[in-house]
Amino acid sequence: MSELDNKEELQKYQGYNIQGSLLKARMLYIHVNHGIAAVKQVLETLPQEAKEVLTKSIYIGEWYPITVLMLLDRAISNILAPNNDKIYEELGAFSAGVNLSGAYEPLTRKNIQEFLELTAILHKSYQDFGDAQYLRLANNAALVQFLYPILPPEKFCRSGLGYFRRAVELCGGKNTLVRKTSCQRENDSFCEYRIEWQEY
Repeated sequence: MSELDNKEELQKYQGYNIQGSLLKARMLYIHVNHGIAAVKQVLETLPQEAKEVLTKSIYIGEWYPITVLMLLDRAISNILAPNNDKIYEELGAFSAGVNLSGAYEPLTRKNIQEFLELTAILHKSYQDFGDAQYLRLANNAALVQFLYPILPPEKFCRSGLGYFRRAVELCGGKNTLVRKTSCQRENDSFCEYRIEWQEY
């Protein structure tokens, strides 16, 4: 992708924001898995505006441009995991582990259906774009669907696979399977995750 294409892509997402908890989890991922030198290495590759955001205090309850997350994720992939096709799922899973074991732990539920329903209801509390809904399929299966006016980056959606898998595990599920079964990129009406699990 050329620099011009990259700028056009970033411009498309102006006005899309995510909570600081996602950025904090990404920075912690680098530190825990690769060390402080890797944190500095990743930051040095970022545009100045993104670097300034990430080198200041990041507050989990404040809004930040999704473009900062996009640039950070791309840098993590290019520098720390160039041959790892699952890196975005790993980042999503790590984010769930950090946030649902910390500030957002009260959201976890032993009733997984209740957790997924709450996730859809509180969707706009964590990202200010798109709409979400939850559909129960069976005792151990559900759908979480998202409808976006402008599709978020494909890598953002891939991180959702890891996020939901780890989140369900933290709520007590095992052998969790998460699949993307519908996508607006394929001209479907919405983006859909099918989530299945077994109880402990």
